[in-house]
Amino acid sequence: MRGFWLLVHVLGFTLWLGAGIATMIAGLTAKRFAPAERLAAYRVMSAVFRMVVAPGAVGVLVGGFILSAPYMRSDVPGWLGLMMGAGGLGALIVLFVVVPTAARLGRLELDPRGELPEAFPRLRKTQIVSASLAGLLGIIALIAGTALK
Repeated sequence: MRGFWLLVHVLGFTLWLGAGIATMIAGLTAKRFAPAERLAAYRVMSAVFRMVVAPGAVGVLVGGFILSAPYMRSDVPGWLGLMMGAGGLGALIVLFVVVPTAARLGRLELDPRGELPEAFPRLRKTQIVSASLAGLLGIIALIAGTALK
């Protein structure tokens, strides 16, 4: 059974970090698009966050919780504590900030002048900061679980 939960955990962070990096590149590329095409790109990124990144973050949390249960009966090694703290916090940021913000960005429409709506810059900045922080925490957790183990 441990093998199954390890698969869930590894698949989870692969989906989370892989799709997160892909959407970061898509967002950078979309900066050069006209407003209508830019919002279309954000609709696609919203779907990726909801259908790939969020399930990946849930897999990381559930798999990690189950895999770490045996360690909770004794002292938690430093590498495991760092992995659990950074990965858990990053996954929670994904679920409670990044995905909802991506969903709001995906629902935006052009304003009557054909320009980006007034809410776009604020939501985009929230998305950039929160997704970058969550990704950094995910990478720290990955390093803790591999190189520091």
